[in-house]
Amino acid sequence: MITAMTYLLIILVIAAALAARTIDLLLHDGRGPAAPPQSHFQDPQFASPAAGR
Repeated sequence: MITAMTYLLIILVIAAALAARTIDLLLHDGRGPAAPPQSHFQDPQFASPAAGR
């Protein structure tokens, strides 16, 4: 017979595994560094001096 404590431990193990996987995905999404989206024209008048026009 499975007791209530056994169910609690099983749920705790499942919750810990899901939390660990979530944290891992938050830290390492596997996509690498991404450039900012090119949604508009970059006006050279507003470029920083280090941009090397």
